This record gives sequence, structure tokens and C-alpha cells, in this order.
Amino acid sequence: MESKVINNKIELIQRVDQIYVYKALNECTLDMETAMAMTKVGDEWNGKALCANLLDIRDMLFVDSKVRDYAAAQYRPHVAGLAILTGSVFNVYFANLFMKFSNPKVPTKLFNDENAAIVWLKVQMEKQKKTQVKP
Repeated sequence: MESKVINNKIELIQRVDQIYVYKALNECTLDMETAMAMTKVGDEWNGKALCANLLDIRDMLFVDSKVRDYAAAQYRPHVAGLAILTGSVFNVYFANLFMKFSNPKVPTKLFNDENAAIVWLKVQMEKQKKTQVKP
């Protein structure tokens, strides 16, 4: 597994199963600069290979509304799904706002259990593989 800390706010971990974990650090606030850097690093590591993302916001204090809009607009056909891992009522509130008002372009679901999130992401990746057109 490879990892990298982005702007001292997010640790990006590349798992061997093509699931990318974006883990909030130090009770951070997610800003546009960090969100754009997260996308850039993830795409540099992954290229166009099929993958899924796990966003662990258990140690995040706030997400700017512009960041929520930016994240929702991200449609990269190789990303099969986004699982948002929450740990508090406050996190759930912001994640629900994201899902309700931003209408993310990839399948997105909230979890409070990391193992359940990983299982769901693997299912999303299998679904994506089945729908891809074979040459």
C-alpha cells in the first residue's frame, strides 16, 4: 500500500484492491485547494483503471459548500462508487447535505462501519465491470 498526506489534511491510501481511502486528519476543514489536490493525486496514481473511493470524514470538522459541489460534479467513468465513512451526528449531517443537494455523479452511500463500506465498494466495482463494453 502506498500513502501520501495532502496539505496536512488528508491521507490518501492506495489499497491493493483498487480502493482509494481518503482519510481526514487532525479535525481538518476541507477546502477547494485540498479537494482539487485529492483528485489530482488519485488520478495520477490510478490513471483510468477501475477503482472506488472511501472518504473517511470521521476526523473532519467542516466541508465548504463549494467543495461539496466540486466533489459531486466529479464524474470519472473509472470510479465505480464513493463510500463516505462517518462517525458523528455532525458528520452525518454534512454527508446527507452533500447527497441531498449536490446529487453526486457516481453511486454514493453513507456508512459508519468501514468493513461494510469496503464490501459495498467492491460490489460497485463488480457492477461496473459487468456493464463495461468488451471489445
